Amino acid sequence: MNRLIKEPKRIFFLLFPAILLYLYDRVAELLIVLVQQGFSWFHVSASFISTSASFMDATLSVLLTILLVIVYRIMFRTKKAEVSLSLPKGLLFATVIGFGAGGIATIWLDFIDYLTLHFHVLQEESSAFSGMYDDLEQGPYLFTFLAIVAFGPMVEEILFRGLIFRSFEEVTSLPWFAFVLSGVLFGIWHGSFIQGVYTAIMGIILGYFIKKTRSFLFVIFAHAVNNLSGTLPPSLDTDANNTLITWLSYLCILPALVILFYLHQKSKQKA
Repeated sequence: MNRLIKEPKRIFFLLFPAILLYLYDRVAELLIVLVQQGFSWFHVSASFISTSASFMDATLSVLLTILLVIVYRIMFRTKKAEVSLSLPKGLLFATVIGFGAGGIATIWLDFIDYLTLHFHVLQEESSAFSGMYDDLEQGPYLFTFLAIVAFGPMVEEILFRGLIFRSFEEVTSLPWFAFVLSGVLFGIWHGSFIQGVYTAIMGIILGYFIKKTRSFLFVIFAHAVNNLSGTLPPSLDTDANNTLITWLSYLCILPALVILFYLHQKSKQKA
């Protein structure tokens, strides 16, 4: 029998990610309205509201994470890890993978910068991408950190490496299907061609990481490390530090790939 089994349950899980993402956006819109209403109820100052995008994003991420965790716990049971990692080892692997994914993203962005010089059609999208997170970087850095480094990775990992990844696992026994498809969907969801390519690659890597370890902690930490490398505190956001992080990210690409191969080999031995 073909591995893609045409049963109603599996068809549901194939369609569920698209339904989930639609509902996610609608619920997020509703929560934005409620939070803004809360601002008016508590007479929050206009100056705070004008620079509150990161606070709003962090608040939404917390609320959406709670909702997604509830849905995940209702729909899925915990799966046993193919490779068991101790906490220190798992966090070390996550750190290397987070920086390595950043190195791949930097190579892609450098390539886009090169293409932009020769193909003017990319200039508009490149400019839009450059200012994509300007709103989130206004106001106190604490809110930016919570939105981009702490709670943003949390909600995205529960959504994509949790509900969507597990849904695709229910569709077929093909070992690559869930982490590849959920990763590609992660890239498409970001809405920009430039950002979509490297986020899809990162999504595939993190999907493989959670497939082997079954640890939300590790993939959230890897995602947070990746985001932190591009969102340093103002006091540390210098040319020297950014250059250091760029080279560190480049140097972590090969070790990150070695870690993924190590996980592959360990899971084969265990099987």
